[in-house]
Amino acid sequence: MKKNMLIIIGLCALGLCFGDVQAVNNAPAPIEINKLEIADPPQGYEEINLQGTLMLGVGPNAVVAGASDDAVYIGFNQDFGNVSISIYNEAGLVVYSTMVNTSVQQVVIIPFSSAASGTYTVELNSANGYVDGDFEHD
Repeated sequence: MKKNMLIIIGLCALGLCFGDVQAVNNAPAPIEINKLEIADPPQGYEEINLQGTLMLGVGPNAVVAGASDDAVYIGFNQDFGNVSISIYNEAGLVVYSTMVNTSVQQVVIIPFSSAASGTYTVELNSANGYVDGDFEHD
């Protein structure tokens, strides 16, 4: 009789363990960081008015950009895959260029304090299109 009781207790304990595992597996999914909603550049950045389209069917704030005395800020509200970012001076020469995987990086801050004063153009290119916009750097 004791042996049967130990088997029953053991099975109950085993059932509780499986119940715990099942409860863990039913936990809510982790929060996705790709779901950022960046409406405007952060305080201290003047908005860069971007023109064009990176992808068909995207919202007006799919990409947000801004410039300050020290940096250029770019925020992606959607995943565009790989995006090339280039900054051109008034003479049309590239002063900065990089490639960003927007699947994993939604914000890019480009140091710009040592650039000469003038008008610059930031251009973003993906496989599906581009946007660009001008900004002043003092």
